Amino acid sequence: MQTLLLTTDAEFDTLEPSWRSLEQQLVQLLPFQTYDWNRCWWRVFAVQTLVRKDQLAIVTLYDQDRLVGIAPLLISCIGIAGAALYRYVRPFGSDPNLTEIRIPLVLPGYEAALTNAILDLHEQYSAGLVERQFIAEASQAQVLRQRSSLHQLDQRHIPNFILPLAANWDQFRTGLKRNIKESIRRCYNSLTRDQLVPHLQVLQGQTAITAQLGLFYQLHGARAAADTSVKHPDYFSNPQHKDFITALLASPFASRMHLFCLSVDQQVVAVRLGFLMGDELYLYYSGYDLAYAKYSVMTTLLVEVICWSMDAQLQRINLSVGEDVSKTRWGPELKSYVEIQFAEQGWWHNRIVKSISHFRKRRQSLIAD
Repeated sequence: MQTLLLTTDAEFDTLEPSWRSLEQQLVQLLPFQTYDWNRCWWRVFAVQTLVRKDQLAIVTLYDQDRLVGIAPLLISCIGIAGAALYRYVRPFGSDPNLTEIRIPLVLPGYEAALTNAILDLHEQYSAGLVERQFIAEASQAQVLRQRSSLHQLDQRHIPNFILPLAANWDQFRTGLKRNIKESIRRCYNSLTRDQLVPHLQVLQGQTAITAQLGLFYQLHGARAAADTSVKHPDYFSNPQHKDFITALLASPFASRMHLFCLSVDQQVVAVRLGFLMGDELYLYYSGYDLAYAKYSVMTTLLVEVICWSMDAQLQRINLSVGEDVSKTRWGPELKSYVEIQFAEQGWWHNRIVKSISHFRKRRQSLIAD
């Protein structure tokens, strides 16, 4: 086993062929693990200012000459005149929920070896105030606890819901609970009563999606403004977040991107962005026209997407992260991840780092509100 640390953009670029090869070897690949997602993310979100400089730290694991694991990390150095007063070591994806699951890319059987390689990097930064973040499948959390030099500050569980599909809609519907069956029936009946016919249009790739990207942002913003019990932030009100989607569309990742549009009488009333990952569809952010909320068009859109996925012979739909009834009522499978904040052992060090971490999270919460 050999571990290499890549710290420059040139090294990042040279990793592309082997990174893409590793992607092909995974049965279930997340969009956030791909080379394209991470390369675009670093270009758009890496910070280089007078007080903060983000440094690249990609941990790669080899079994002889074979690449078996990649963990893209960044080290945010906070300081003045080149002197780092505080460091934050964490995975790529420190954005407001654009990168929903920030786990390493690793072949089965090598998870513990890569986790130890990541923690070895963390332990290199023992001088000064250093906060560290570790995200992985829940089973890997025990590896961190075996490091006596590291102290856990906080832990957050991340639920991810995955919906297995059947061969066709009739078979799939049979396995649903009665409440969701009734909800689906009401959705379609309400449209029929008003003589409205739903139609699904699926846009794929840069040209087709770019033409409707403005509508996607508009309907996503409308959903965020809706007066509902579950609040949905407008994640694309920030121009930098739109720049990231534009960068993805300009990369090879665009071929994976699908924009699902539900139309009623030739008017698009609901949209959802999705990423085709082999035989799995990852459903991303959505939006809808509030004038059609009484028809529950988001549920109708999801039913149409499920039918489209089964026609395409997909095996699963990833409903993304977050535990809410819009996901759980479909009876999906649960996959758990864990996010752990930790620091070097030492009372004074832990107290200061935890205070800084708490202040930063509070500030982020206020900005989100």
